[in-house]
Amino acid sequence: MFDPVRASNNIKDEFISYISTSFSFSDLGLRRQFEEQLKSIISKGPYLETNDVFVSGKSIKELIDEGILSPLFEELEKNKINKEKRILPIDRPLYFHQEKSIRTIVGGNNAVISTGTGSGKTNCFLIPVINELLREKEAGTLGPGVRALFIYPMNALANDQLKNIRKLLMDYEDITFGVYNGGTEYEEDDALKVYESMFANEPIEKLRHPLKNELLSRSQMKKTPPNILFTNYAMLEHLLFRPNDDTIFSKSDLNT
Repeated sequence: MFDPVRASNNIKDEFISYISTSFSFSDLGLRRQFEEQLKSIISKGPYLETNDVFVSGKSIKELIDEGILSPLFEELEKNKINKEKRILPIDRPLYFHQEKSIRTIVGGNNAVISTGTGSGKTNCFLIPVINELLREKEAGTLGPGVRALFIYPMNALANDQLKNIRKLLMDYEDITFGVYNGGTEYEEDDALKVYESMFANEPIEKLRHPLKNELLSRSQMKKTPPNILFTNYAMLEHLLFRPNDDTIFSKSDLNT
């Protein structure tokens, strides 16, 4: 078992040894004082922090049974043999604040999610978004067109969230998604080269290549807009007002 106290002491001792060797004193008294001073200023730790246990709520399966969530949630990741790799295990209890957020948003109300690190804030709004798209799938009205906007202040945050979406929807091609920012290539061939270079070392082999429901280029997204669009504030402004770019919202439905 990992021992943080021992690890901290080992790191401190190794660093002190390195500094002592680099600045060696021939006088034993001075060397001893030097090492003692190093011990007092190099490290003040380790500091251990405990995380609160968040209250559990109902599972996605229980919310399906209540009629809150679409039964198609059971289809999203059913082909993943290893349940540990599922992004949204339907039998695992959600946190209570996630359940409350889902009920609030699915009920047609706005919500502000304010909770601690590691408490699953993303799923508070991701699950209702996916639910809306699955409901459209049930009704037979789901087609090309933006249904949800994920807006991030930095491209790195959008790309990080995109990794989860790719894993979630890798076996569910009905829901499409794409990133449209300053780094998005105009043409499909160029976008494909960038993509394969970026994900060459992806552990999951299927994700080393573009998914059928993943739109890569600007031209492709203008032709068949994705259901979920990742972007940033600056690019969104361009998309809304720049001639020819607003076509990405030609088939959108952002009323819900």
